[in-house]
Amino acid sequence: MKYRVQQFKKTQHGKIYHYSWIGYSYRTAKGTPTFKRVASLAGLPPEAVKAISNSLSSNGESSDTNLKVEFLSAIPLGAEAVAHHFADELGILDALACLPERDRKVVLALILDRVVEAFPHSRKSLFENLPGSGLSRVCGLDDEDIKLEQMYYALDHLFPCQDTIEHYLFKRNHPNQSRMFLYDITSSYFEGNACPLEAFGYNRDHKQGKKQIVIGMLTDQAGCPVSVEVFEGNTSDQSTVMDRIDSMRKKFGIEEMVFIGDRGMLTRARRNDLTAREYEKIKYITALSRDEFTRFVEDDDHPLQLSLFDRTRLVQVSHDGINYVLSYNPELEERNCADRDRMLEKTEAVLKGIEASVQKGRLRQEKLIAKRLFSKFDKWKCARFFDVDYGEGRFSYRRKDELIESYRAMDGFYVFTTDILDISAEQTRDEYRGLQQVEQTFRTMKTTDIFMRPIRLWNPERVKAHIFVCMLAYMIIWKARHKLAEFTEPQGDLRVSLQTAWSKLGELQIGKIKLGDEVHEQLSQPEAQCRQLLKLAGLSASAISKSFLRG
Repeated sequence: MKYRVQQFKKTQHGKIYHYSWIGYSYRTAKGTPTFKRVASLAGLPPEAVKAISNSLSSNGESSDTNLKVEFLSAIPLGAEAVAHHFADELGILDALACLPERDRKVVLALILDRVVEAFPHSRKSLFENLPGSGLSRVCGLDDEDIKLEQMYYALDHLFPCQDTIEHYLFKRNHPNQSRMFLYDITSSYFEGNACPLEAFGYNRDHKQGKKQIVIGMLTDQAGCPVSVEVFEGNTSDQSTVMDRIDSMRKKFGIEEMVFIGDRGMLTRARRNDLTAREYEKIKYITALSRDEFTRFVEDDDHPLQLSLFDRTRLVQVSHDGINYVLSYNPELEERNCADRDRMLEKTEAVLKGIEASVQKGRLRQEKLIAKRLFSKFDKWKCARFFDVDYGEGRFSYRRKDELIESYRAMDGFYVFTTDILDISAEQTRDEYRGLQQVEQTFRTMKTTDIFMRPIRLWNPERVKAHIFVCMLAYMIIWKARHKLAEFTEPQGDLRVSLQTAWSKLGELQIGKIKLGDEVHEQLSQPEAQCRQLLKLAGLSASAISKSFLRG
């Protein structure tokens, strides 16, 4: 693109004002010629404006031999400035004050890069692209001589401060001490084999042959992250619960809380742990596993019976100081039915194979028949649906059709459970469904915005600090989603992605012009969508100029 000076005029209060901008011409999608403003020349004397215009027209040499003019660059700043503003509102800038000054600036750069970049840089790539960037400007790194090693040393210093930072942010953003907390875990695969935290475990990423780490995320009721913890890759869901509750009480000084976790997290064993006297002020909301749900229905002494199941409304029953809420989901019914039919077919295929082997005389001894039967009979949890009879040289089976039909009556039903007795069925269901916000946090961190993978670190403290950086980045994204939620495309009312919003904000740039030996900076004029985003964020172009422009 070729930069040039364009003259503009406007009439205000009967007076005509002339002003000049550096920019370039381009055509819109409809082919209309348009001038893109990059840097304002307001405040410069006419002779300087003329010299700049002549210089740009003649590739840098002004017609005024006493004045050399050079247009240096245009640096995108809008997205970085808005993300920095959100970090300030959340208290992240103040919380990082516990770090040495240079480390604080580097950590902030690591965080903001994962917020505003469509594909965040690796630490090495960020080091190479940081000098002279808008990110360097807002983080105060323009005058710093940063080495690549500093990107890693900053993580070393961040990890010991994690508890302090989390405590500060919790007190800052939850002055009334939120009572509801959502907790879930995920896993993330690793590159390399040198980190002591990595291990083979339940693979949620479907990366065969990859070791992993396990990440536990705690959020408030609105889905804003409160704390994150990293565990070894073979850690089970439920084994993290009690430690997490204990650490919350110690770190944040919380005495009363409602802990919300999924059915794989708050198992029956963990719920029993919470009945201890030391946890009497800790309440929970979770859901029953399918096996536990079925066991209660089959128990004639338990109030959860098939006669209560209602597809049109929530049903709540109480038993031994526990509330149970029955909820129906037609999509879940289809999934339950399809899953059971698939498992029944797999189990029956095993039985048919044994039956065929016995009939052909390949399998005759009773103990060998039993060995083959019980090696796979209940692999898919369907043994209860078959009657099997076998002995020396004989084998037969049949489906228990009546039992299968009775289980079909439970398809589509989900049971929420809580030890809070003064809560409605609707609130119990809604609070549990809030776990979707934690799942959204993991999706954002892993696959859509922050891209915390691949993890190419081997030092455990650096791995944990990297995940903490990603959590802080998500806090800013969470804030941005709320503040910029009203942003819509001009052609309609469809909301655009947050990445589109960052891209629009990136149109706000610093234009740098060299007049002789002096460098002048001007902020480009924001377009309509950029102005709308700045207004939603609670910022203005003038405020950004005052904070981040020099001279």
